Formats: sequence, structure tokens, C-alpha cells
Amino acid sequence: MIIMDNQIGYKTSFWELVSKQPISIPTLQRDYIYGAGTEKTETVLSNMLSTFKTALDSVTQDPNDRKEETLDFVYGSDSIAKDFMPLDGQQRLTTLFLLHYYAALISPYATEEDFATLARFSYATRNCTVAFFKQILFAKHKDLANEISMNGTGEKVISEYLENLDEFRGSFYADPSIMSMLVVLDRIHETFGHQTDLWDKLTSCDCPINFYILDFGRFDLSDDLYNKMNSRGKPLTSFEIVKAKMHKLIRKINIDKANKIAIKFDTTWMQFIWKALDYTLDLKAVDPAYMNMLRAIFVCFDYISGYDKPKYKDISDECLSHHLSSAIKVRSIEMVLDTLSACHQNIPDELKADFNESLSSAIKGDMHAGDYIRLYSYFLGLHLNLDKEEFVIRERHLRNLIANSADQTREERLTDLLNDTSRLMHGQLLKFSKAKGFNSLSWNEEQQKDSSRDVWRSLYQYEDVSEINGTLQAFTIRLNDDGKLDLNNRSFVQSLKIRLDKAKHFFVSSANEKLREEQKRSALLSLGDYSMCRFNHEGYRYYGIINSSWQNFTGYHKFGSRNRIMEVFDLIDTSVPVSAMAGSTKSVCPENWRYYAVKYAGEITVAYRSTDYGYLYFQRAEEQNSFDPNASSLDVCILQSGYFSATNVAWKMLNRLVELLSQEKYYIYLDNHGGSPIILSRISNDVRLDIEIDGWHLYGVSSDVLQDLGIAHTIVDTPSGEGDNDINQQANTVNCLCYHNNGSDYVEEAIALLEKLSIKYPDMLIVK
Repeated sequence: MIIMDNQIGYKTSFWELVSKQPISIPTLQRDYIYGAGTEKTETVLSNMLSTFKTALDSVTQDPNDRKEETLDFVYGSDSIAKDFMPLDGQQRLTTLFLLHYYAALISPYATEEDFATLARFSYATRNCTVAFFKQILFAKHKDLANEISMNGTGEKVISEYLENLDEFRGSFYADPSIMSMLVVLDRIHETFGHQTDLWDKLTSCDCPINFYILDFGRFDLSDDLYNKMNSRGKPLTSFEIVKAKMHKLIRKINIDKANKIAIKFDTTWMQFIWKALDYTLDLKAVDPAYMNMLRAIFVCFDYISGYDKPKYKDISDECLSHHLSSAIKVRSIEMVLDTLSACHQNIPDELKADFNESLSSAIKGDMHAGDYIRLYSYFLGLHLNLDKEEFVIRERHLRNLIANSADQTREERLTDLLNDTSRLMHGQLLKFSKAKGFNSLSWNEEQQKDSSRDVWRSLYQYEDVSEINGTLQAFTIRLNDDGKLDLNNRSFVQSLKIRLDKAKHFFVSSANEKLREEQKRSALLSLGDYSMCRFNHEGYRYYGIINSSWQNFTGYHKFGSRNRIMEVFDLIDTSVPVSAMAGSTKSVCPENWRYYAVKYAGEITVAYRSTDYGYLYFQRAEEQNSFDPNASSLDVCILQSGYFSATNVAWKMLNRLVELLSQEKYYIYLDNHGGSPIILSRISNDVRLDIEIDGWHLYGVSSDVLQDLGIAHTIVDTPSGEGDNDINQQANTVNCLCYHNNGSDYVEEAIALLEKLSIKYPDMLIVK
């Protein structure tokens, strides 16, 4: 042994070092990569094995020709358990271990004690690697030695034999260290063959392969030295650096706890994250997923602690110092990861899909307010060890609360939302009359359900319809005096189920028949006007435009007048397919706007698809009862926004239909804003066709022309002749109301009118 002048390092061989003390590759180390098969690792491995062979072959030669191979420094320090923990030199030490292991396999003189000494070299990086060493390399060394002796000519005799063992786990294939070791063992076998004296050369006191040990324990070194050293090879990942920093911070509080957590990070907790990734073979995805999971936990802790936003955006040094500043905080993190990793299999079958979705959001780093709530609830359910039935019931309550608190479920309210979630999962739903974060009306509804669980269970089938969205309160309208969900009243429950059956038939049948949204709207409008008004403005009526729009009718939302959709639901015949209702105008006449919304539902679908759209605007809502089924409201406008104005996109429904159905035959122009009239520009820019409450008005064509063309009309106004901008600039033109044949389609009449005008004005025709 050569002692260095500074008394901090010495020269040694692998066998000397491992005989002296155990060698443990610590959790913060990266994978063993010399057998990874990349161009760089292949070069390193080939050169190293060639150098080893040259040095070992020289042992039996003339002493003057003897070659010694002294490797680079191996840096490390002793652990509390007195293991030597290399911080740099892992790749070289592992390769030397594999060389010694192979030498022992083929040596007739290696004893069980020798293998026990080799077993003092171990990996603590992953649970899989630990198991591979114990259950494969050392438990099966006799069988492997026999296999090499009997069938040692194959190039991959070692890897193929080990992989065919029953004990070789499927998860081993996803551990890059294990797969790399198998490659290197095959290469060692290829290089050294049956050199049975290899073991003697490696374990002799003058082994030609050696290295210098530098003990970190003698230095006061900076935290980033290890990262700098590893930059000579493959740099540590961000997560590996975070693990090292967390380990150091936890050691300041409790050394034993730090060591236990370090092992969990790379064993049980790692297995949990890897399983959540469906045991991906892309191991580069594991560390980022782990980081995202930690970030989600830290964010939850911030909100639970009362912050209105995450205290730290990223897992910085400040973030780690904050969240690991006390034994209680360390225990909290450990408890969450212990609970999720050890107990996640206890999630009831009914909840597994949703749990996996919540977990997926966390490991992807795509967390929103609802995701934090669900993940926290699952942790609490597992931590409280709820029985299956109670777990499912409380999660159903929570699902309903989230679904019906869309306006409240925002990240700035998460402190209160997580407080409500804790109350709920701890069985305190009935204890608090008002929610802190969730919609209080929804909270009260869930209380009513919880008070009558047996009846509530019979209503699950309705709650589970996505459009009903977990709330039944809206369906109580006019079924009792107070509008409460009185589940103890048998007569009320019976009436409620009848209505819910009709609503379920509508939504489920629509889905089964794969009806488009406009077909569903058409089907309901064929029975009646189901719209809701914006509060304090009856002219703005909401009909929805996409699937999630229906939840505005059944949940707690910003609209009013939900009674109309319930009245329409009551008219549904559950024996009739919804597809048969769509487009049916038998119960509505052409003199009413609903006729056109039913018949031409596809044509009036707006382009913007959001729950914020789906309005019709009734311009004269204050002048007439537009909900009167006998009211025409022919000038109703389709909105492509939430408001009507001269500058917002909005069409009169019938004007729009005429444009869509005639634009390939006639030159006509309809401005998209403010409910504009149709311009017949090939006659004159002053000639306009416009639907109004009493029918079609034609501006700018002389009464004589209309009479000659056989267009029956009534003169409404005569030209004033005042100013250049007057629409009646010609003395013989008029504003007239065109005759309507009662029971006829106004759109078809307008198209017939254009046909007659084109006789007089053929330039209107696109194809003459």
C-alpha cells in the first residue's frame, strides 16, 4: 500500500478495498452505463478491458516487462454504517467488481467466503438493482458457474442464462444498470475466456490493476463538487441533484431519517412513480415525473398552509429549505409518499380510473385546481384507511362538488377548497352548514343526499349522466313547494325519478344514436322553448352549443329560468328515439321562430364552440311575451358572442338561412354584424331584404316592378326623397311587406322571391 504525502489518499486494489470494508453505491449515483452500447461507452469499455487484459497477462511474464494499470482517483467517504460510498469512480468500481465476479465464477479456487466478500459490494440506487445483486448474481452464482463451464462458448452465455431464470424479474429490463451489467459480463467472458488463474491475479497482494482512494471525509467540500466531478462523464439529472440536496437538509434534522428516506426515494417511492408511468422503458421520463410529483406535493402544502398561490414556482434551494425546515414538514412529505406508494392498491375499483388520471396529471406537471383537490382527497382516503363503500361515497360527494363549483374552483381559492375537502374526507359534511370554498348550494345538496343515503343510491344512475353533472337540485323545480331535494318524501322522489328518467333518455339516447349537438337542440326545441335567460335581461336566451353546455341547465350556474327546460323534459316520450324528435316541426308552425331553429338546426350552428356561446337574441323581448308559443319572434338573432351590438357578429336567423341556402345561385350579401339585412347588390346597394317581426320586408324595388313580377305585397312606407343616404332614393320605390301564405316556410318564400326578382334582374344570377 502506498500512502500519499497528505495522508488523505492511498493506493489500493478492488479486492483489498472490498475486503477491508463494504462498498455501497449510494442513492444519489447515476446508472452504470459502460454497457449502454453507445459509441462513447463502447470505446471506453473496449479500451478498459483491453488495458486490463494487457496488465493481467503481464503478470506471468518477465518481471521487467510487467505492466501496471493505475486508474483515476476514486473519491468517496465512509457512511454511518462504515460502508465506503464512492461519489466519483462508480463506473470503474462496478466494472472491476464484474471482472472479479467473473473471475470467481471460473476459478476452481474461489470459495463461498470469497463470494461473500464480493457481496460486500452493493448498489442502493434502485430496488431492482438491489434485488438483482442478491437474488441473481449471488444466489445463483453456482448455477451460473456451471453453465459457463458446460456451455461457455456462446457470446452471450451469461446474459442469456440469467435472463432465462424464473427469478429474473420483468422490471429488471427497465433498469439500465442491470442491462448494462449483463452486457459487460458477456464482454468480460469474451475477453478473458477460461483464464482460470484470473482470480489469483486479481486477489494477489501485487494485483497489477489498482487506483488511488481519496477520502472526502477529510475535506469540507462544497455541495456542487460532486456535480462538477460527474460533468466529466454523464451529468447528474436535476432530480438526482434535488435528492442529494434533500438528503443533506434532512440530515441536519435527523440523520437516521435522512438515510431511510434516501433508500425510499430509490426503492418504494421510485417503484410507485415508475408504476404510474406504466413501467415505461423510457427511463429518462422517470426523473421528471418524480420532480413533478414532488412539486405537486409542495404546492398542496403551500395552499394548506394558507398561501393564496404557491410560495415557490420551482423546486429551488429556497423551496427545499422551506419545505424541509422542520421534523414535522419532513414527516409530512414522507407520510404522503409512503401512503400513496404503499396503499394506492387499496383504491376501490370504482375510483381507480379517476385516481390514475389525477396521478397522471401530477407526474406530467399539468395540475389545475381540481387536480390538486382530487389528489389530496385520495391521499386522505388512503391515510384514513376508509373502507371501500365510505371511500366511494365521499369521493362521489367531492366529484359532484367540483363539477358544480366551476366558478369557485380556482387556484387562488385552493386553501378554502382543500379545507372543505379535508372536512368531507374526514366525515364532517353534515357538521358544517356552509362550504368555505365550494358552491354552498351544491354543498347543501350533498348534505341532503348524505342524510338519505339509501334513496340517494337509487339516483346514482342519473348523477352519472355527464350532462346532469352530479346535481339533482335543478330537477326539483315545481315538484314541491320549497324546491329542496326532499329524499325522505316518497311521492316527491317518485316524481323526481319520472323527470330524471326522461332527461336520462334524452341524453343517453342522443349519445347512443351519436347525434350531433344541433340535432339535440332541435329535438328539445321541437317540444318547446327550453332556454334560460341571462339574469335581468329576457332578450338574451341561452341554448348551448357544445356537450358541456347542458351542464349549465342542470347545475349551479350564472343563468336563470331553469324551469323551462324541466317543462320540456316533462314532455319527452321515452318510447320515442331522440333522433325521431330532431327536425320534427309537427308541433310548431312556420309563423314561429322555433320552426326554423328545429328544421334548420345544422345551418344555424355558430362557429365559436364554447360554453360561453349559444345565445339567441330577441330584440323585442320587452314589447311582447316572447315565451308565448304563439309569438312569432321572426327577427330573432343568432349571436356569436355573449352580446348583441352593431359591431358584434350577429345575424337575424332567417336572413342567415336565406343567405346560406341561396349564396351559390344568387349574388347577395349579408354583413355579419348587428343583424344586418340582405343586400341585393346586383340590383342596387339600396335594395334590401330583411325579416322583421311581421314577415319579409323588401326595400328599394318599385311597387310596379313587384306587381309585374307577381309579388304580392303591402306598401308600408313611401319614399321621403330626403338626402342622398335615404334608402328610397327613387321616387317610385317603396318599403313593402311581402305577402305570407299562412303555414308556409318563410325561408322558402324568400328564396322564391329571389327567383322572381332574378327574372327582372338577371345579373343577380351567379350562373345564368
